[in-house]
Amino acid sequence: MCSDLQRRRLLQGAAAAAGLAATGWALAAEPWAGNTLRIVVPLAPGGSADAMCRLVGNALGRVLGTTVIVENKPGAGGVTGLAEVVKARPDGSTLGYSLAGALTVAPHIARHMPFDPLKDLAAVTQVVAVPEVLVVHPKTGVRSLGALVAKAKAAPGQLNFGSAGNATVPHLGGELLKREAGIDLVHVPYKGSGPALNDLLAGQVDLMVADVTLVRPHIAAGRLLALAVAGPARLAELPDVPTTAQAGLPGLAISNWHGMVAPAGTPPELLARLQQAVAEALKAPEVAARLDQEGADPVASTPAQFAAFLRGESARSAALVKALGIRWE
Repeated sequence: MCSDLQRRRLLQGAAAAAGLAATGWALAAEPWAGNTLRIVVPLAPGGSADAMCRLVGNALGRVLGTTVIVENKPGAGGVTGLAEVVKARPDGSTLGYSLAGALTVAPHIARHMPFDPLKDLAAVTQVVAVPEVLVVHPKTGVRSLGALVAKAKAAPGQLNFGSAGNATVPHLGGELLKREAGIDLVHVPYKGSGPALNDLLAGQVDLMVADVTLVRPHIAAGRLLALAVAGPARLAELPDVPTTAQAGLPGLAISNWHGMVAPAGTPPELLARLQQAVAEALKAPEVAARLDQEGADPVASTPAQFAAFLRGESARSAALVKALGIRWE
């Protein structure tokens, strides 16, 4: 049976499709021309999602012939902003740009989730895949993952790790580090990776599992130290940084990604056009150069591919959350 929200989405979707036909908008003729496309980033300014959305959004506006407005709506690890997208009209005028946490992690951690990402949001595309890196502030005095673990074991509960908020990938990464290394760290959640990075750079936070796109410039400048890449292979951008497996913690493996979603009930034709436009935007010279420089991989999957990916990621997150025993009030 359909919920009230799902029934409303179906009706709104039908109305949106009828409206497109009534106005004679042809999808191939750029239906957003002369209109505004609003993209909600459910995290604070200054983070990796915010920066990437604005970069891709500028190119997307050119592709669609429209003005793209990016709005930051932080809160609850990204859930607050996406809840606003869920309530928007499914006519292609409002989208959400989210990291993995709010879409596939939060439903398995939060005790009170205001929506079901797999039912109340429509997949548009996975935009990029982003490797995670374990970084520390130089004041910690450690230069390797082994040294960090030794220091944490010698002083339980004295080191802390920042995250973009509860139920985000950096949060999971920190909890996974605690379990795999057998150490006690204090979690400090923020309303986005930007504020968390600011406190990490200021030395108020000791360490963080973070998107390489967020921390690579600060690693290059010596403001942060990279201890390990939480993935299967070293990164070309950080050739001297070992993987977590090479550093002795093969179980510390986690990655992040950015995806674009729309309200459920958005006509499939609009979703397909948006995906095609994002794919084209990712090929823009300034976007491609920035992705290559910062270590993010463009994806631009179809709506069907991204929907299947979300289901798989949600299942994997559920298993990891259960194993870690994390709950969020």
